[in-house]
Amino acid sequence: MRASLLAGLVALATGSAAAPTLRSSSPYAVKERHAVPPSWSVVGEAAKSHVLDLQIGLKQSNRDVLEQHVIEVSDPGHARYGQHLSAEEVNALVAPAEDTLHLVTKWLREHGIADPQLSPAKDWIHVAIPVAKAEELLNTTYSHFKHVDGSDIVRTAEWSLPEHLHEHVDVIQPTTSFFKTSRQSNDIAPDDSERWWQPMPPQYHVCNLSAICNASFTTLECIRTLYGTIDYVPQAPEKNAIGVTDYLGETQNRSDIEIYLNDFRPEAAGIAYKFPITLINGAVDQQTRLNATELAARGLIVEGDLDGELVIGISWPTTFMSWATGGSPPYNPDLATPTNTNEPYLEWLTYVLANSSLPQVISTSYGDDEQTVPYSYAKRVCDGFMQLGARGISVLFSSGDAGVGSNGTCFSNTDPTKEMFLPAFPASCPWVTAVGGTKDFQPEVAVSRFGSGAGFSNYFGRPAYQTAAVEGYFAKIGNLYAGLYNTTGRGYPDVAAQGNHDVIVWAGNVTTVGGTSASSPTFAAVIALVNDALIARGRPALGFLNPWIYGGAYKALNDIISGSSIGCNSSGFPAEVGWDAVTGYGTPNFGKLVGAAFHTGVPWTEWSK
Repeated sequence: MRASLLAGLVALATGSAAAPTLRSSSPYAVKERHAVPPSWSVVGEAAKSHVLDLQIGLKQSNRDVLEQHVIEVSDPGHARYGQHLSAEEVNALVAPAEDTLHLVTKWLREHGIADPQLSPAKDWIHVAIPVAKAEELLNTTYSHFKHVDGSDIVRTAEWSLPEHLHEHVDVIQPTTSFFKTSRQSNDIAPDDSERWWQPMPPQYHVCNLSAICNASFTTLECIRTLYGTIDYVPQAPEKNAIGVTDYLGETQNRSDIEIYLNDFRPEAAGIAYKFPITLINGAVDQQTRLNATELAARGLIVEGDLDGELVIGISWPTTFMSWATGGSPPYNPDLATPTNTNEPYLEWLTYVLANSSLPQVISTSYGDDEQTVPYSYAKRVCDGFMQLGARGISVLFSSGDAGVGSNGTCFSNTDPTKEMFLPAFPASCPWVTAVGGTKDFQPEVAVSRFGSGAGFSNYFGRPAYQTAAVEGYFAKIGNLYAGLYNTTGRGYPDVAAQGNHDVIVWAGNVTTVGGTSASSPTFAAVIALVNDALIARGRPALGFLNPWIYGGAYKALNDIISGSSIGCNSSGFPAEVGWDAVTGYGTPNFGKLVGAAFHTGVPWTEWSK
């Protein structure tokens, strides 16, 4: 069955390819322009010797066919639900036409680039070239830009291609993307006291939630109790896996992980020095013990530790791994080798898409304003997440910590006089599950110390799976903030989890941290345990979650009906009964989610009794 399916997909992909054209040259014309965000400014010319890791995204084949596959295998009401595609099958579908590959590689050869690196699907070409060569290749001029936070990149506001290549190339980066992988965590608050927490005995797990959970610090025991995973024993940890992504020099400090697990999940402490950390694009696995001041001086905060500690703490002994991707070191105008001033999401995404074996769940806690990247970049990255969904991988992103936009920044890049809410990316991608933040416990409410990322995309239309949910929300809020957001855009977040005062260990000390950076790994870890229950009984992992959630599994979530997202000098989108644009459908209830996973297709009234 799988062999015949693969053969059919290959035939479909190759059958759509056109014969190579004889046309080999044409005048250059601008392919893309993108307004420079106001937070970035030019400080000078880019050094001609500065090396760029140029990534050329070729036009893929059969995108509509792939989308149909993803929807079918992710829709609980479809006969093909759970029949995920392999990496080879996905590659066969998206492989570009022979004409496309022929023309683009010929163009590169004409510019002296003879041996470009191709992705397994041949839809990405990677070349490391100096700025001078990139300017010649793209008929553009690169500049050295500086962000208001002091970070540097090399970019351009527009780039060109020979006209006959426009239809064959979707995206080339780094060029016009000013995407900055901002961490979605804040409010680090080290505690100087000695072991101020007191683990509660097992008999308190159900009846004394108020004794376990404290509004000032949310411990691992509180999270596991609140979301119902504390008494679950994973049954197929060797067949099930979860991974997290790190950027900006972050990774998991193994000594911090060990301290955290010894204190909060002692039976799991042995994993601290065993789980793999995969390094991509020059990332460094920094394991030297530094104090908080030294780490902050290097721009390293808590992200790696936060993600690793929560995921392992909740999902152990499920297999855990992480990726660390280089992406934004200080600009060095004299560097003569490939640098990391490139596009970390593309670096990570093309790396994982090239691997046939991946964790069933992946969580990421980084993002930026959607308008900082050109549409071509956002779409191609989003399509990459769709490819992962086709393979049965659940991709979760934190929704952001600026609510509907940071105060004082809520204006259009192209028209500085136009006020608007600022959706976040990649949370706005319809092929990921975006996770908002909550606080308190009985009941939970939308977090208010920071703005839980919320809103509607200006790039991606509303997907069919959430039409009823979003229209129901609009019926409740009426004309609130009319004109400040796109009413036809993809709404997010989809779900939520605790993200207020999560207790972690960082730089050897117990610390609390807030942000949706805590929410995404928490929800992801719960999903990993749901997958464990499925896999142990011979069933496939959940895969792309959203059709399942919006199709009925939302009834297994704890609906959040109080609070709002704040931002843009407003109170932001309010929480409401049902789906809302601040907490989505709510927070996880593990027992009910397992029930929803096992009773797919059966009316809620028959299995929720």
